[in-house]
Amino acid sequence: MNTLSRLSATAAASLLGLIGSAQAQSSVTIYGAIGLDVLSASKVYNPALGTTKSVAKIEDNAIVNSRIGVKGVEDLGGGLKAVFDLESTIHPDTGSSGNSSAFWNRGAYVGLAGDFGSIKLGHQWNVADDYMGNYFVFGFYSPFLMSGFGALSDYYDNAIKYNSPNWGGFEGGLYYSAGEKAGMKSAGQKVQGAATYTVGMFSIGLTAFSEKDPFGVYKGNTMYAGGLSYDFGVLKTRLGLASSEVNYLIPPPGTASTNVGAFKAKLFDVGLDVPITAAAAVSVDYVKKDVDKSADGTGYTRVRASYALSKRTSLNANLIFSRNMGNADFAFVTEGNGFAGLPGQKQTLVTAGITHSF
Repeated sequence: MNTLSRLSATAAASLLGLIGSAQAQSSVTIYGAIGLDVLSASKVYNPALGTTKSVAKIEDNAIVNSRIGVKGVEDLGGGLKAVFDLESTIHPDTGSSGNSSAFWNRGAYVGLAGDFGSIKLGHQWNVADDYMGNYFVFGFYSPFLMSGFGALSDYYDNAIKYNSPNWGGFEGGLYYSAGEKAGMKSAGQKVQGAATYTVGMFSIGLTAFSEKDPFGVYKGNTMYAGGLSYDFGVLKTRLGLASSEVNYLIPPPGTASTNVGAFKAKLFDVGLDVPITAAAAVSVDYVKKDVDKSADGTGYTRVRASYALSKRTSLNANLIFSRNMGNADFAFVTEGNGFAGLPGQKQTLVTAGITHSF
């Protein structure tokens, strides 16, 4: 082999090595989860008929939201990485996509991550979602579905999100969602901060949330929440407390009003998580919401059981008893929009299902 050939071979080998190295430093992953429940619910209100009847149906899983996503990371050197994620809801009972006009409704962001933590831009979950699940029951039958407490776990458009690294047990995050209203700088803006501190088996967390009326007419909404948990090994105890002030509500589709009345409310969640075996676990929560200066309130008990068949596949079940007091009209299962049931309504739900992640 002559000198030119040797140089060419060396250059080609070096180029292939660089390509291989670049590929090794970048990755794109397709991931997701799929889950379905068989659900039976009593006293399901149909607003069109004005009746309540029992319902049995196949429904999206209550513990794992079915989704499909694409995420990636690129090593930029010096501990800095570029990250992105695109995630969409799927409804496996019908095969349909998400329940909004946005296809990537569960997340669409790009950002940077490193020793400083991460900062991401786009449509993404708020920072309370990162930490408050350690104190409040999450999944479908959760307090964040109740009016005034959605900011315990929600996603918003046009957001900037920062998450810190773990500093000696402390983690925190800041979140800003721009309203992007011409001539109304603050209208529709959302700001949230959250933090958690863990030492040994003990954990404490706090979050504060504020949002401006997107129409620039009403006073904004606020929510504050905190929680404590302690893991005894044989069981984990949780306590979540929250308060909210609501001055406007975005109505469900088909509803004309943009303001359904101001109110202040408080909420608490007392929970226990009990590992039965390495594969089986049970959790119990009692959640109560009370509207200030009224007899209105909703309380519910949720018992959840799960059994892991493998790292990716699990069986699960839920038993829920809920009751409205005063003029409160919350319901987990309805035939109408949102979660509007009837004052004084009691509802019992039983679910059993299977989930698989990939």
